[in-house]
This record gives sequence, C-alpha cells and structure tokens, in this order.
Amino acid sequence: MNLDYSVYPDIEDLPQTLHSPEDKADYVARICHAWDFGIVPTLETFELFGDWQEIFNEFVVPHSPAYAAFRDYYGWKPIKDTILEAPWEKFDRVNGRTLPDPCENML
Repeated sequence: MNLDYSVYPDIEDLPQTLHSPEDKADYVARICHAWDFGIVPTLETFELFGDWQEIFNEFVVPHSPAYAAFRDYYGWKPIKDTILEAPWEKFDRVNGRTLPDPCENML
C-alpha cells in the first residue's frame, strides 16, 4: 500500500498499511482535507481509493469539496447536504420551497 505520509504530521510511528475501516476512513479524511487546501493527491491515491467505495459510503466527509470530487471521479452517487449546496438552497429545501433557480443553468 503506497500511502502519502505528508498527511500524517501528527504521528511519529507511521502506518505501513491500513487494516481497519476506521484507519482507512482517517486516511480518506486526511487526503480530502489536504486537497481542500490545495495539495492534490497522487495518482497512486486515486488508484487506491477506487476500491474503497464502502469506506466512502460509511464514513462520509460531508463538507469537503475534495470528497465530493472523489465520488464524482469514480462515478459514485453524490451525497446530500454537502458544502456544494449553497446556503440559500438548503434554506429553501428545509423550508419546503421548491422553486427552481432561473439562473442555475448559467453556471
């Protein structure tokens, strides 16, 4: 398993493999948060995550654009209530408003 150790600045004894689902979820979160701040994952990370759909489904990182990008890259179903929803869209949805945005197709 080829891990990106730059996402483990807080751990002295770096893992060589990730055995438990929780360890894998922690790694996914670390990679996603690094990408959210501009550190693009390696090709090996993209290859590794391709087999981790169950980890992505069970341990959601809802407010990470990188997490949403990984799901889109692999063709996995997007999650609801992400940061990719504008605040007014969430407000309208929660309050039962269903009018479409007339400018949405211009984006």
